[in-house]
Amino acid sequence: MAFTVTQITAYLKNLLEGQPQLRNLEVEGEISEFRRVNHLYFTLIDRDARLSCVMFAGDMTLGMRCTVSEGLRVKVTGSIRVYPKGGAYQLYATRIEAVGAGAVNEQLLRLERKLRAEGLFDDAHKKPLPPYPKRVGLVTACPSAVLEDMRRVFRERNPYIQLVLSPCRVQGAGASQEMLRALHRLERAGVDVIIIGRGGGGRDTLFDFSDEQLVRAVYNCEIPVVSAVGHEINYLLIDYVADVQVQTPTMAAIAVAYSAEEFQATLVNSHSSLVKAVCRAIDGERERLAHMQQILRYVSPAEQLKRRRETLDRAKDRLSELTAKAVVDARRETAEAEREIRNSIRESIRSYRNRLDQWETGLKAMSPYRLLEQGYAFVTVDGRPVKSIADLPAGALMKGYLADGQFEAEVVSTQERPES
Repeated sequence: MAFTVTQITAYLKNLLEGQPQLRNLEVEGEISEFRRVNHLYFTLIDRDARLSCVMFAGDMTLGMRCTVSEGLRVKVTGSIRVYPKGGAYQLYATRIEAVGAGAVNEQLLRLERKLRAEGLFDDAHKKPLPPYPKRVGLVTACPSAVLEDMRRVFRERNPYIQLVLSPCRVQGAGASQEMLRALHRLERAGVDVIIIGRGGGGRDTLFDFSDEQLVRAVYNCEIPVVSAVGHEINYLLIDYVADVQVQTPTMAAIAVAYSAEEFQATLVNSHSSLVKAVCRAIDGERERLAHMQQILRYVSPAEQLKRRRETLDRAKDRLSELTAKAVVDARRETAEAEREIRNSIRESIRSYRNRLDQWETGLKAMSPYRLLEQGYAFVTVDGRPVKSIADLPAGALMKGYLADGQFEAEVVSTQERPES
């Protein structure tokens, strides 16, 4: 006999949900795969297993007793049920609260928001590291591998830097207070920079580095502080408030300890640059002195009298040259002007003669005598020129002029010229 998927799922649903120990049970685990889409979906995990969970929106108002976030350890109250469409069982949560390390994480979140709101994490409060520290304070455990690593780096890079150790516990009960007292001891010791460091460890062993008193002490410290706690997660409040944060104490030692060889090379370069600068300054002063000597010679009375005499002699010579040149130029200009005037007069006379010849030719061409010489006659009646036969009535006495004389005649008859 074959069963349907629905039958099997229904059987398992009734089997699980019928168990009283699976109703209103409490489950502890770490939150993973957290997401919120109207309802709250997440997975509870431990070292060997995982459990899918859901909290409906209606249960979230009263059931959410902490701020849910990835990695938070919580205690979830709810019932195991089967979701047929998904073919899986889930914990339907009605209450979520932080427990153990999760409760501490929630406390740290609230403290972080508080300190951030006060401005303790602002970059404007960060102090730069001194470029050449002479005394470096170390807040760490003694003896410890971390301390030996930092001492080794300082010996290799610069053995002249004095290390001032302020030993303390860096984990366990009361560690934060010991680190706080160690920090204050170094402030009174007058070091140039302070390194607070320890090696790696589990998250639950690093909470002392987020202690509020220690964080505020680092913020108020007038000496630059380097946080060098070896850890993978970046959730230590001392990292946020320190002036410089590095991943390991070894990196902190490298950041603080300037190289003695590099410093020596810098000194050699600086000495060379200083010598060159002094030499340039001496050369510049020599040039300035020589220039001042020239100025003094230039403004001395004897030098000024000498220059004025020389100027006067040059002016005299120049005046003589200009006078002689002016006479020569005047003579030359006079001769040239005379030649130009004569040429102009001759050109004017020639021009006038040409114009008179043209006028004479024109007048001769316009003379009425030229027409008379060609056989024409000029006729008048009572002194008026005759222009038409209408001016010559019969019996009129007319006078005519020819090239070699004149005549008088009486008009007998006239005849108009026929149309052509």
